Formats: sequence, C-alpha cells, structure tokens
Amino acid sequence: MIVAGVMLGGALGALARYATGQAFNSGPLATSGIGLPLSTLVVNVVGSFLLGLITTVGAHGRLSPLMRTALGTGFVGAFTTFSTFELESDFLLREGRTGFATLYVLGNLVLGYLALTAGRALGARLAAAI
Repeated sequence: MIVAGVMLGGALGALARYATGQAFNSGPLATSGIGLPLSTLVVNVVGSFLLGLITTVGAHGRLSPLMRTALGTGFVGAFTTFSTFELESDFLLREGRTGFATLYVLGNLVLGYLALTAGRALGARLAAAI
C-alpha cells in the first residue's frame, strides 16, 4: 500500500512541478526577461515548506505512516527539483553570471530553510488543534 501511495503522490507531485514550470516559463507568471530560473526556486521553497509541515504533523501522530510517506516522499519528492537547481546554478556560473548564481544559490538555501521552519511551525499548531 505504501508503494502505491508513493506512486500516486509522485505522479501528482510531478504534475504539480510541470504546471509550476509552465506557469513561470510560458504562462501567466513567465519570468524569462529576468534571467533567473524562478520556477525552480518557487518549487524548492514551497516543497521545503510542505516537507516541514508534513513531517511535523506526522511526528505529532496526525498523519498515518502511509500518508506521511505518500505526501513527503511521493508528492514532495517529485515536486522539488534539487538536481535541476544544481544544473541551473552551474549554467549561471558557466555563463559568467556569478552574481545571479550566488543570489540563486543563497535564495534557494535561505528561503527554503525559512519555508521549512514556517511549515514546521504551522504543522505544530495544526497538530495541536486537531
């Protein structure tokens, strides 16, 4: 059952990742003029928040192991794109855009960590309220 949950969560996470990329790359939130791969930044920050939320609510016993694994490993695992983040950072550096590369790396790390912390805080409040 857990494998099926990871598969379903992964499929939904991959679709959400694709939709986010489309929105930022060619949709209403397109940012091609900025020169910074914002869709990956957004996905990593949102994913960090969700993982913080899921793990905290789960640690308080408010999510079954199946749901925690399906959401955390499946959905968030497919939704976030750390390998893409690494590739895009390398691309910015290879183009000599060191300032953008530094901003991009720090943005992913700092905003991702802040989002994770916010997700944990919200998760603790939700777990206490349920």
